[in-house]
Amino acid sequence: MKVVLDSNVYVSAFLRDRNPERIIELGRATNFRIYSSLYIIRRGQERSPRETGYEWRFAALAGERVRRFSNVVAVRGSSVKGPSIVDPKDGPIIKTCLASRADFLVTGDKKLSELKVSGLEIVSPSQFLRQLKSLGIA
Repeated sequence: MKVVLDSNVYVSAFLRDRNPERIIELGRATNFRIYSSLYIIRRGQERSPRETGYEWRFAALAGERVRRFSNVVAVRGSSVKGPSIVDPKDGPIIKTCLASRADFLVTGDKKLSELKVSGLEIVSPSQFLRQLKSLGIA
């Protein structure tokens, strides 16, 4: 199983939200693979200090942590053929999913979760944990 975590999931994990942190722990300990892109990592680094109050140094270390446990795929540009994307910032996230051939995109973004992309299930962290539980992983 291949999974892309949106930057907001990483930020929530850094804030010690149990669901995103649990997904990361399970991804490291089991047989599903977490994918990311430099865009998602940088976006998480940009958002972390603003949303968490942590220093930029912490955000840089957090980005390095994501690089270590995820498979980083290359994506270019933000335009995506197929679904009409409301927020142009979501294009590289969908492209990361397509480049990695992800089965799931885990996000807390409501608008992003409403998109329909063939072969990709877009779910919240709690929905994904329920899915893992039904597979006997969580």
